[in-house]
Amino acid sequence: MGPERIRTSVPGSSMRQYQVKGFTLLEMLVVIMIIAFMTTIVGVNLRDKQRTDLESIGKTLIADLRYVRSKALVGSADTAITIDVSGGNYSSQDASISRSFPQEISVAITVDEKNIAGTKGRIVFYPDGSSSGGKIKLIKDGKELEVVTTWLNGYTTMH
Repeated sequence: MGPERIRTSVPGSSMRQYQVKGFTLLEMLVVIMIIAFMTTIVGVNLRDKQRTDLESIGKTLIADLRYVRSKALVGSADTAITIDVSGGNYSSQDASISRSFPQEISVAITVDEKNIAGTKGRIVFYPDGSSSGGKIKLIKDGKELEVVTTWLNGYTTMH
């Protein structure tokens, strides 16, 4: 974009040339829209970072729960995963899994009475595909994520 030359003719005067410098309204609107779009992208990425961290941990937990379930189906034996709320970890001796949650993550578990011992809770998977069921809640900086295992079919989902 460069300066434009505009010719004007005023009655009683000769032709004059003026140089016009600046941006057109369309150019200004395009720049404003680009800035607004970039600001939106950056704002969404920063706001969803905590949620993404929780989702990543939740996906790992779901994969481990599904693995424990598959061990029960293939091995034709009850297989359990134990979540230690105070220790911030979970493990399954049957499936050779042992993981810790990051320190900034709080964990809560909801299971039936017979699968709780102190601050530990168990989700048991049975050879027919069902499970004892339960909810594992992951909390970080006020954001929550629930990993739910249904008792009827042992399926695990994230909410």
